[in-house]
Amino acid sequence: MPRRKQYKIPAREMEVFDAIVAELQQKPELANYDMNTLEISVKKKINPRIQNIDKAIENLKRYMVVNKEFIRMVNGEPIVLKKDIAKMLKVSRPTLDKWIKDGFISSVKSEVMDNTEIFPPDLILKQLQNQKKKM
Repeated sequence: MPRRKQYKIPAREMEVFDAIVAELQQKPELANYDMNTLEISVKKKINPRIQNIDKAIENLKRYMVVNKEFIRMVNGEPIVLKKDIAKMLKVSRPTLDKWIKDGFISSVKSEVMDNTEIFPPDLILKQLQNQKKKM
């Protein structure tokens, strides 16, 4: 992944320079620093996205058809844990965690297993297809 673009502004050019310097000079660990070299940097915002969403959707569909008997069912509820859905999508756990954090997919509470987050394949497929439409 390429680095985010960074924009640097010399703090001396800003109207609030004196206030910033006064604040920083109160910190003893900055006593030996040259405040005239002070810069403010801003990094470009990155909009999160799923790179190969078509591949993830296809992997999940294929798994659901070919390996349907391996999806554990309890009282009619598919018990698919995070490691299982990562395997079905053919993505790493950290990638799946990032997708969850970015809000691309989400789990649901199991109705038959207390305190268990599950990832029903049908729900995950819908969520990925919705994300694809947004792109």
